[in-house]
Amino acid sequence: MEYYCKRYRFPKPDIEFSQVAQKSKKGAKKGGVTSWEAVIAVGGRKIGVGSANNKKAAQIRCYLDVTQYLESCDPDLWQDFIHAMPSTDTPDRMAPHLVFQMSDSLNEDIQGLCADIRNSTLHRNAPPANVASEEQTMPTWTGARLARLSMEEHGVKSQYLQDKLQKYRTQPEHKRMRDSRQALPVTSRAQSILDQIDANDVTIIMAATGSGKTTQIPQIILDSYIDKGQGSKCNILCTQPRRLAATSVAERIADERGDRLGGEVGYQVRFDTKLPQPNGSITFCTTGIFLKRMQSSLGVGANPTSVGVMDQITHIVVDEVHERDIDTDLSLVVLKRLLADRKARGIPLKVILMSATIDPTLFQNYFKNDAGIPAPVAEVPGRTFPVEKHWLNETVAELRRNPTASWVFNDRNVADYLARELTPNPELFGPDTGMDLEIPYPLVALYIAHVLKQSDDGHVLVFLPGWDEIRKVAAIMMEGRNLLDVNFQDESKYSIHYLHSTIPAAEQRQVFTPPPKGVRRIILATNIAETSITIPDVVYVVDAGRVKEIRYDPERHMSSLVSAWVGSSNLNQRAGRAGRHREGLYYGLVSHNRYNSLNTHQTVEMKRSDLSNVVMHVKVRELDYMHREDFADRTGFGNGRDRGCPGRHHRTT
Repeated sequence: MEYYCKRYRFPKPDIEFSQVAQKSKKGAKKGGVTSWEAVIAVGGRKIGVGSANNKKAAQIRCYLDVTQYLESCDPDLWQDFIHAMPSTDTPDRMAPHLVFQMSDSLNEDIQGLCADIRNSTLHRNAPPANVASEEQTMPTWTGARLARLSMEEHGVKSQYLQDKLQKYRTQPEHKRMRDSRQALPVTSRAQSILDQIDANDVTIIMAATGSGKTTQIPQIILDSYIDKGQGSKCNILCTQPRRLAATSVAERIADERGDRLGGEVGYQVRFDTKLPQPNGSITFCTTGIFLKRMQSSLGVGANPTSVGVMDQITHIVVDEVHERDIDTDLSLVVLKRLLADRKARGIPLKVILMSATIDPTLFQNYFKNDAGIPAPVAEVPGRTFPVEKHWLNETVAELRRNPTASWVFNDRNVADYLARELTPNPELFGPDTGMDLEIPYPLVALYIAHVLKQSDDGHVLVFLPGWDEIRKVAAIMMEGRNLLDVNFQDESKYSIHYLHSTIPAAEQRQVFTPPPKGVRRIILATNIAETSITIPDVVYVVDAGRVKEIRYDPERHMSSLVSAWVGSSNLNQRAGRAGRHREGLYYGLVSHNRYNSLNTHQTVEMKRSDLSNVVMHVKVRELDYMHREDFADRTGFGNGRDRGCPGRHHRTT
């Protein structure tokens, strides 16, 4: 390839890697198994491709494919190459590639510069040949990082944002989107929410499902600054608990604003970054990325450059704050320290905590102001269509009567599960009971078939605890056994998709694009689909009622991953996914007795984890300034020694 490009004066070849799902001979996906694909392009033209189980093998096959292609086009080319390149010491050989590591900040700068170059229209300003160029005013706010602008530059950028927003508000092609946004409940409360945010350092927003809080609150804040002529001074950082939520919400907001990703809106998640233009922007990131950025922005060893970049963030929005995982709890501690640090230096910062299911008292008291007054709460009603809920004890009898489903109920795991879940004995529905039961995979597949059989349109969202469960349910659907005469292998009618953290992002994003006409989707997902993301045309939800949790056993000093029951608020959230577009149906594979026995919320992760792991989590993120008293719910620590805490001291040392 090097010889070929040099001989014919082509640019350097580009090689790109991507993960693709393997398919069987019938076209069905093999339980989410993926392979690597390498593609070589020269001058924008693809000339070779190779696939394998790993990147290295895919690259080798790709180069072999290119070699065969070039030899078929020019049989003498290989012989010329042999004569021209007799040894590896030949001076004409191109220099080997160098591999080196760079800091996160430098990597961010280079990625942003490359994006600026790709999207630049600077070449349009070039004068014709032999004509002297005239002095032209060029925008000065580009760059990967937030730039410190002069007052004049702020004015230029703010005016640009104002003109852009005014154009969006008057263009006929955006009218339908504008009307859709205006109809959301959160829009009617926009001014009161803005007033609370302006008057307080911390605002808690309790917005019910369907209110539009995730997509609209950041836009309402940015637009208010743009309307005041201060758009370039508003930079909003929004955290999401999961990568898919961060990327999909960023894409949705960019689409709503008639913009492209990388304009006013962008995201930063692990292994994938598309940052917005600085000074007047909304950036979505995962909670883990936020903590990573704060490592160098707080504490004794804070990096001045990182501090300067963070100082230009005016608003931090923490979405789904009710998901009390370790990163979220650590983020709240960091935010409290950041607020104090910014206040001491006279640099204002606004923090907005959002959730659909939350008891705000804990967060109100944690973020009291200097006068000891709890943080205010803004409540926003939801907008969802009615969802009819069906529990296991109400629906299983009808399915038993169908002769084609007899093999399902003869399955041992299904029989054991039904015997326990349908028993009237109240002692079998206490806390943490029933978790030893294996999920009845054939019964889950049967309920999916039942939903499809009873309706003609609408997609089905299925909640399962983990990847193994997703794979087993998919295997049952695709193996061809009779499930109410529904043929899941018919690709003209059904399409099966997986939502799990191990699935490539590009494959996960397919669920947000319209399917071929007449095709109904079955989306097998973990709790990744429970909040923040809205999958178009989902009208039915089948829920196993479980979630994977890490539990610590203080007697054996061991942590294990268990399939636990979710909280009743989680079940309601999952049911709400069916009512985002029209009236929907929810089928819970739990009995009504089980539902009544569930806790309202899941136990926070820090209360059920080995505290030595929590301490190491703090240490590895270099957040050594934390103490036990800093956490929002100190009772989560309990007896430190019983929970695996490595020492008596409260400080994380």
